[in-house]
Amino acid sequence: MKWFKFIVYLGLLFLLTGCWDRTELSNVSIVTGMAVDKGESFKYRLTIETTEAREMSYQTAVGLAPSTVSSIEGNNIGELTQKFNIINANRPIYSHTRVLVLSEEIVREGLLEFMDFFDRNREIRDDFAIVIARGSNAGDILKVNNMYKKSPSLKLFTQVNTMQKDWGGAPDVKLNDYTRITNSYGQVPVLPAVKLVGDPKKGGNTENMKSIDPESEIVIDSMGVIKLGKLAGYTSLYEVRDMLFVQNKIKTTEITSSCNNGKGKIGYYITNSKTNVIAKEINGTPNFHIKIKTEGNLDGTECYQNLSNPYAYKEFEESINKKMEKEIKEFVQRTKEELNADVFGLGEFLREQDYKHFKKYKDTWDDGYAKAKIHVSFNAEIKRGGLRKNRYILK
Repeated sequence: MKWFKFIVYLGLLFLLTGCWDRTELSNVSIVTGMAVDKGESFKYRLTIETTEAREMSYQTAVGLAPSTVSSIEGNNIGELTQKFNIINANRPIYSHTRVLVLSEEIVREGLLEFMDFFDRNREIRDDFAIVIARGSNAGDILKVNNMYKKSPSLKLFTQVNTMQKDWGGAPDVKLNDYTRITNSYGQVPVLPAVKLVGDPKKGGNTENMKSIDPESEIVIDSMGVIKLGKLAGYTSLYEVRDMLFVQNKIKTTEITSSCNNGKGKIGYYITNSKTNVIAKEINGTPNFHIKIKTEGNLDGTECYQNLSNPYAYKEFEESINKKMEKEIKEFVQRTKEELNADVFGLGEFLREQDYKHFKKYKDTWDDGYAKAKIHVSFNAEIKRGGLRKNRYILK
C-alpha cells in the first residue's frame, strides 16, 4: 500500500508542473505578416506586421490602428527577426504568420537564399501564403487595411485562398509547396502576384476602412514564374486558371464562351472538375494526354437557341470545349517558347508514370519539356439550365 501511494503521489507531481517556456501575452507581439525588400544600406529590409487584438474585435475596438508595421535592415533574415526590439517593446512571435510578401526586385534578382531560414525555423509554421508585390515595395502591401479584415496580412491570406477556390485565379502556394516544387526535377515554382492600387500612405489610415471607395487597395494581379531562383515572367489570371485545370485544382469557376453565330455570350458555371494526365515517352519524345472533364450549370445565355431542344446544350458544350482547348494549348505553347518553364508539373507526371525514360531528363527536364507533345481534351457537360427554357428577351 505504501508503494502504491508513493507511485500515485509521484504521478501527481507531473500534473502540477507548469510550462517551462511560457510567455505572458502582454509581453509578446503576434506577427501576422512579413515582407522582404532590398535594403538601402544592407542586403535586405524586413517588414513585419503585428496586430492589436483589441482592435481586431468589434466588441473591444475603439477606432485605433488594428496593426503596426515596423521595418529594419540587415544582411541576414534570421538575425533580423530577433532584432525587432530595436523598435518594438514586446517580443515578436512568428508562429501565427499568414503571409510572406516578396518584392519584385528581390525575386527578379534571385535574392531568395533567405527562404532556407523559413523552411528550417521551428517556430514559423509552413502553411503561410507567399506572394510577389508587383510594381511596389513589399512592405507597402502590409500597410493597406480593409474594413472586413482589419489586418492587411489576414485579409490578403483570405483573399488569395478565396480567389483560388471560387474562380481559380491564384495558385494555392504555401511554404511547404514552394519548398517541395523548388526541389523537384519536373516542375518550377510559381507564386501569386499582387498589386497595390492607390496611395500606400493613405491605405494605412483608419479612414481607408470607413470609406465606401477606399483610396488604396490590394488586388490579385497575376502569377509569377520562378526559374532557377529568379523571376522568369508573369502570366495572366486566365492562364493561372488554365494551369489549375491541368493540375486538377479547380474547385469552381465560371467560363464565358460565344454562341455559334458569334453573336452573344453564354455563361458556364463549373461545379465539378476532374483532370486525368497520361504521360509516356514515345520514340524519344515525351507525350502527355490531358483530359479535363467538367460538370456545371448554364449560367445565363444571349444565344437564340431553343433550350427545350436538347441539341442546343450540345452546341453550347462544343463552344466551351473549343474555347478552353484553344486557350490551354496557347498557354502551353507560351510556357515553352517564352518562359521555358514547366509550370504544370508535367515532368512530375512523367517521373511517376514512366520513370524509366524520365531518368535521362532528371537534370535537363527543360529540354524534354521543350520537345514534348501535349494533347488537351476538354469535356464540358451542362447538367442544369435553370427554370426558364427560353432566353430572356428584351422588348
